Amino acid sequence: MKRQILMRFMTIITVTVLLVIGILSFVTYNYYYVTATDVLKRHANASAVLFANSGLAYDYADSEATIHDVLDSYAYPDAEIEVLDATGIPRYSSTGFISERKLTREAINQVRAGQTVTKRYDDEATGEHLLEVIEPVVSFGQTTGALRYTTSLERIDRRVIEICLAIVLLGTVIWGLAFIYSSRLVSSIVRPIQEVIGASDQIAKQHYDVKVNEEYSFELGELARTINYMGQQIKQQETLKDEFISGISHELRTPLTSIKGWSETLLVEQDQLPEEASLGMGIIHSETERLISLVEQLLDFSKLETSRLVLYRQEVNLTEIIETVTAQLRQKLEEKNVQIVQKLPVQVVGLYDENRLKQVFLNLLDNAIRFSPVGGTITIRLVRSERVLFLSFSDEGPGIPKEHLRHVTEKFYQVQKGKGGTGLGLSICRELVEAHEGKLFIDNQPEGGVIATILLPVTKA
Repeated sequence: MKRQILMRFMTIITVTVLLVIGILSFVTYNYYYVTATDVLKRHANASAVLFANSGLAYDYADSEATIHDVLDSYAYPDAEIEVLDATGIPRYSSTGFISERKLTREAINQVRAGQTVTKRYDDEATGEHLLEVIEPVVSFGQTTGALRYTTSLERIDRRVIEICLAIVLLGTVIWGLAFIYSSRLVSSIVRPIQEVIGASDQIAKQHYDVKVNEEYSFELGELARTINYMGQQIKQQETLKDEFISGISHELRTPLTSIKGWSETLLVEQDQLPEEASLGMGIIHSETERLISLVEQLLDFSKLETSRLVLYRQEVNLTEIIETVTAQLRQKLEEKNVQIVQKLPVQVVGLYDENRLKQVFLNLLDNAIRFSPVGGTITIRLVRSERVLFLSFSDEGPGIPKEHLRHVTEKFYQVQKGKGGTGLGLSICRELVEAHEGKLFIDNQPEGGVIATILLPVTKA
């Protein structure tokens, strides 16, 4: 954004500076050359009048000494004077050197018409830049010849170049100052916007304590105050939400535990219950377990949100934890006739929170069972390198649509909405794995199915 605004500012400034340089250079060029031409024309005109009145312009038969005396009185600094006859042929020169530069037919016609002829050209022999003014000599209404003044424009050329270079240098300095000022101006505009964007990004990541500087002027200061107020309001709402979830979860857990306990007690003697009562008690028990699982997820979510989750690390064998989790879900595996293929080392020991890792493994294996086809296979693979443990759960299910893959570990995200659940399972798994300084990856397999991979750092007792 800063680059784009600066480029547009500098484009306008560059065009403006170039136009000013061009206009000033053009004005300087015209001023010096037009002024030099006008001054020489006026001098030539006055000299031609005096020359015509001197009586020397009739037959050009006077002695050269007489002509030179007269021409000396018409001299112009650093200019050569030539006397031309009516046919445009040079007769006399103030330098004593008669040139062979005759007038062109067009110039002769202009002179005979009483017009002054001016031109600038480069001498072919010397390469010198010259100004030439030809003034007709008119005596008693008849053009009898002309005076030709030729002067070098070297000093004027040098002066014009110096001034143009000074204009370019001044334009460059102005452009540089404008660039510095524009950079600071753009920074003063973009910096608070970037700060607001950064603060908004932090708020989106649930860092509600971030503050934006409110000392900016005008709308930027108002925007900063609005962002800060929004962060405070969201923080208050999040605090209320977390307190509510934590409170309601605790309130629900007590009656659910009682219901589960009594249902288990009654199911022990289900042979003495009527068939319908026995069926009902089984439903009550299973649904109570499901509700307790949801409540536990909400409690975990509340702890993670309020940073109250504490890991109790101890030396554990990951292979044993995986086998325990598999045994816990044995009934679900048998109901769908799903086979477990375990590729595990005999023992992988490290310092981890056993209960939290068991919670992660249970969730991932339960998901794999749920989405596996009847008679499918789930592969559990554990590989240990020098620094990292690789644990994966792969199934043969339909996989996850590509557009949902990057969101499945986000809070409350559900691939199939309305199918039950809270959308917190994988999110809590990711948080628990990251609490162990690890990473959780969910991806589709090329041959079909989903693979959930956990990377854990190797920790030694």
